[in-house]
Amino acid sequence: MNSCDLYSDSEYKYEVTGTSGDYSVTFQNSDDNTQQYSSVSDGWTYTWRQNGTRWLYLSAQNNNSTGNVTVKIYRDGSVLESNTSYGGYTIATVSGEY
Repeated sequence: MNSCDLYSDSEYKYEVTGTSGDYSVTFQNSDDNTQQYSSVSDGWTYTWRQNGTRWLYLSAQNNNSTGNVTVKIYRDGSVLESNTSYGGYTIATVSGEY
């Protein structure tokens, strides 16, 4: 069984959470293009479906002088990768072939 069969029609999700409440995000979208938002709030998500695996990327910067930011990639409800960055204006990033 190859990865295309194993992960056919899976639901993927990016998520940004933290304590600052204001984040800038950059991510690889469902069309395989880079997309950016300069201000999203705590709990921001982006969800899509895909067959097989490909390169995924999510980065979020804390836009405030205090707090933390956590980024996660999910597949079918399970966390594939998670990263947290602590402090003002810090950046958390997750990426990989998923």
